[in-house]
Order: sequence, then C-alpha cells, then structure tokens
Amino acid sequence: MMFKSHYGETVTVVLSLVMGLLMALAVIVVDRLPFHFSNLFSIWAMITLVILLVSIAIPYKDWSVTLTKKLCKREDGIAFKLIENILPSLILNTFNTVIVSAANILCNEAIPAQLRVTEWTQGILRDWPITFVISYFAAFIAEAAGKWVASRYTA
Repeated sequence: MMFKSHYGETVTVVLSLVMGLLMALAVIVVDRLPFHFSNLFSIWAMITLVILLVSIAIPYKDWSVTLTKKLCKREDGIAFKLIENILPSLILNTFNTVIVSAANILCNEAIPAQLRVTEWTQGILRDWPITFVISYFAAFIAEAAGKWVASRYTA
C-alpha cells in the first residue's frame, strides 16, 4: 500500500482529495455552473492539485500552530481548533481562488480577450469570501477524513 508508513503524507493527500471534492461542489453551486461529471471532475482535480502543491511548498500548518499557541493557552480546547483552522483556510482558499479561476477564465476562448482580466478579478472578489467560509468549515471534515484514513492504514 502506498501510504503504509507515512501518516502526515496520508493526511495531506486525503485532506486534499476530500477538500477538493467539497470545494468543487461549492464552486459549482456558488458560480451556478452546470452540474455534470466533467465540470465536477475538472474543478475537483484543479483544486486538489493546488492544495497538494501549496501543502508541499508552504508550511502553513506549522505557521498556524505557532500563531495559535500564542493566542490560546490550551491546545486541547475548542478555541484552539477554531483559530488554528483560519490561517490554512486563508492560504489554501486564496491560492485556489486565484489559480483555479485563472485557469477557467484566462484560458477561456468564449470570453473576449480584453475582458478576461476584468472577469478574473471580479470572479476573485465575488467568490473569495464565500469560498473562504465554506473552505473553513469543509477543512474540519477533510482533516478528520485524512486522520481517519491515516490512522487506519499507516503503520
């Protein structure tokens, strides 16, 4: 099995897959896109890839724990969990909103070339706040799924 002895990597991969799916569903609803397998799969794949790449390149989880420890005394409390999830959600949602919308708008031949940057900017401003809220709550589900899979299948 691929993840036999890699707990952290397993959590990250499963979190990316679950988060990608949940956010793809949210984006389809928020942007009123047609709901069909092709849209779901392509958006899910893009979001998952962005999450994986950002997770490799940026230690946002470590930054978040460090920052939250400065704000909360008890690491096992509900406040710690709620605050700790803010920075990862901010970082991942920002990268996803910018990159995925760029891929869908800047390379879209149906949108006139002179309007693409404007459409992209407006899309970011329109989608970022709502997708941040959704990603914040979806991250709890995705992380729980990642930890469950990792604890079950890694040594």
